[in-house]
Amino acid sequence: AMAFEQSSSGPALQEMIPGTISSGLVLKPSSSTSYVPPSRNDWDLLFQPLFDELLNPPPSVDNQAAEVVAPIAE
Repeated sequence: AMAFEQSSSGPALQEMIPGTISSGLVLKPSSSTSYVPPSRNDWDLLFQPLFDELLNPPPSVDNQAAEVVAPIAE
């Protein structure tokens, strides 16, 4: 009920979001072609360092983790 009330009380937002997207694609076709691929590249640029750290943590993190875990394990 809350979500329905918020969406029904704010039709301007619902109309504005699709309008800006469609106008951006229609008025700037050249920017739309350069805008669609970066949507995936930006995610890669944002999350690749995080994945690199999770999959291949730097030695300093391993050492810190070992120092913290070892006393707890003992």
